[in-house]
Amino acid sequence: MQPSAHSRYVSVHAQQRQTFRLACTLLVALCLLLSACARPVEKTKVKVLIVPKFEIGEMSGDFPGEAQLFYGQYCAGCDEIAIPSSTPTARFFMNEDTGVGLLLTGAGKTAAGLSLASLLTWDAYDFSDTTIVSVGCGGANTGSFVPGDVIVVTAACDADLGHRTDEGELTSPDSSRTWFPDESYSEYSYEPLNSELCEKTYQLLKDCRLRTTKTVTRVLEENFPGEGWAQREPCVAKGTVVTGDSFWKGRADHANAGFIAEYYGCPDDYAVTDMEEIAIMNAAECFGLQDRVISLRVLVNFDTFLKGESPESLWLDGTDFGASAADDDGETLDIFEPGMENLFDAGRIVIDALLEGEL
Repeated sequence: MQPSAHSRYVSVHAQQRQTFRLACTLLVALCLLLSACARPVEKTKVKVLIVPKFEIGEMSGDFPGEAQLFYGQYCAGCDEIAIPSSTPTARFFMNEDTGVGLLLTGAGKTAAGLSLASLLTWDAYDFSDTTIVSVGCGGANTGSFVPGDVIVVTAACDADLGHRTDEGELTSPDSSRTWFPDESYSEYSYEPLNSELCEKTYQLLKDCRLRTTKTVTRVLEENFPGEGWAQREPCVAKGTVVTGDSFWKGRADHANAGFIAEYYGCPDDYAVTDMEEIAIMNAAECFGLQDRVISLRVLVNFDTFLKGESPESLWLDGTDFGASAADDDGETLDIFEPGMENLFDAGRIVIDALLEGEL
């Protein structure tokens, strides 16, 4: 017996309703899935970001560069994390248990600025409450500071943005500098750090015991006999960092650096030369973090030559830096490794205070 037209209609209608209900169920499930996917992913909060610039060899177990001791204390065992669209020099480690990140930027202004900016743009991490602790080494202002000193940086200046000439081109016998300012660059060639944070950091560190070596003491006595600044033990001090892309030495650039700090009206005298700090500050400012930067630099050599060294003997012999630093050359004497320990001891006090909410 064939089903009636009515029964066939009812059956088809029932199938359609079943199909419709199934489609609605699937649509609701899909909407819930899309909604879940659209929810903001919880970001990893970074409380302290340690920013060294270079490492000589491995991250542990050999001659230390700027990163090794900090890595061992705060990120030991953490895997390296690739930063999207970053420089090839950038290396990032994150300890999610403590909220401490470590960014190894690479040397020079370009590597430092781009590495930091690429990390700060990564939406996997929350940098809204981050304090950047920039750590590194540099050359000392000859005549004021000694190898082993740790400088709490209060201002950063760019030694390259301006006008420069060779000493032989100067016509005035009284001229002592080969750099001349250009006011149009001032907006990004000078960056003061947060003065209140700098002072709190200095007060926290001013009594920190620092190391020196017998070689450094002897060389200072031989090169600067009777000069009080050269006979003291290393200490923590405040000062201005002057940043250049080239690692320079010599009397002309020594005079340039002092003038640059004076020209920009820095709160403290020129203390240290480096290759990155102005770029770190400019990148931090782009993300509203310029008032949350603490910069520490340990001095491992002078901005002028010692022990009869020359540019050729320092920079053209092809000697590996780590070997030179370990072998007591005229560039670093034997202060480099104890200098890294001085930097770490001061940096650890600051980082621990930040983690405990005391700074």
